[in-house]
Amino acid sequence: EINMVLKVLIVNDQGLNLDCIKKYLEENFCKIIESDSMEDALGVVGHNRLDLVLMVLSNKKQEYVDFLSVLRVTIGVTPLIGIADKCPHSSFSLFSNNGIDDILYSNISRDDLFRRISAISGAKEKIYSSFLVKNNLGKQKGKKVTIFSNNHFNLFDNNFLDDGTTVDFVERDYDIRNCPSSEVFLIDEKLENVEELCATLKLCRTHQYKPVLILTEHKYKEKAISVYNRNIGVIDIIDIEDHPSIISCKVNAHIKYKRLLDGFYREVKKNLYMSSVDSLTSVYNRSFLEEYISKRENAMKHSAVLMVDLDGFKEINDRYGHSFADRVLSEVAAYIKSCIRLTDFIARYGGDEFVIFMRNLSLNEIEKISERLVRSVEEKLFNGVHCTISVGVCYVDTEQVKLREAIFVADSFMYISKKEGGNSAYLC
Repeated sequence: EINMVLKVLIVNDQGLNLDCIKKYLEENFCKIIESDSMEDALGVVGHNRLDLVLMVLSNKKQEYVDFLSVLRVTIGVTPLIGIADKCPHSSFSLFSNNGIDDILYSNISRDDLFRRISAISGAKEKIYSSFLVKNNLGKQKGKKVTIFSNNHFNLFDNNFLDDGTTVDFVERDYDIRNCPSSEVFLIDEKLENVEELCATLKLCRTHQYKPVLILTEHKYKEKAISVYNRNIGVIDIIDIEDHPSIISCKVNAHIKYKRLLDGFYREVKKNLYMSSVDSLTSVYNRSFLEEYISKRENAMKHSAVLMVDLDGFKEINDRYGHSFADRVLSEVAAYIKSCIRLTDFIARYGGDEFVIFMRNLSLNEIEKISERLVRSVEEKLFNGVHCTISVGVCYVDTEQVKLREAIFVADSFMYISKKEGGNSAYLC
């Protein structure tokens, strides 16, 4: 059954009898809104937050394409499924290219309807951001499909197979690590190791989030359903006896939602990065530093806090200008970052001041590191000028020291270093 209560719009301007489909949905506690015209449907979409749209398709191609273009922009990534009883096969590709995610017939069985709705709704559930609406929601280009089968099926229509699309048939013993670029996997249920393949894909780090679909003939569907129900990564079943345009539409939709999901996570990671990193120096910013400190009340045993300040930065700013000084500061920060370990934490504390947290070091080691850092900065040119730094170090050999106290001590020692002429490290 559908694992959620859906708000469903049914657009039926053809007067098709959809009593069975409506009955199935109502039994699953879905809320149904019916519309008998395209104009009325757009009004409903404009005033409701929908989870699914079912639309009866017609052979009035251009009229429906125009409507789909408006509907798709309005509903965003909400799944859109066509019902094709009065629509010829020749029109399927056109509708798929303009946003239809799946095509079914009104006499579909209850289980098949729910399985197909769940597959597409499950993908949509992972899409949370409206920025994705700007992406291509119709035909996907350059698709990469891998099919595990001993037979070469003619599954797709010519419209699906554009110039950039590749469909690879592989044998049962093929190493799945050799197809990292594949976006969707189709597995023939006749293979003896079909369950092993599904489980392997789910456990493989490279492929665990990619769609896995089972290929079956109608008479063998029970085995495919059995594999699907085992929860080993299969998200949909494809009947190879369906029209190629229906199969193409369904596979295209799974690729589309996977790309949207990938785009969403890329955007989230980018936003997280941008919100935590200082745009000028590319080290963590003060806001992220405060968050880091709030989660670590006490400093760790055998750790050190280094406060680093660029000597004479105001003079560089006054003499060469802000842009030049910014470049100097950026290069100094990058160099300091290159001198510490990947496990060390560095953030811009403010202005030309940086804080560094280092762990698992002895007092003798941190003393050598701080002195080496001072000397190496002195010997290098940054944007064509020589710079020096003042460093204050607070070494912690007990877990009873508060992290903010250690930062305060390191900051105080850094000012002692500056008062003594800079270009030195002062260590507690």
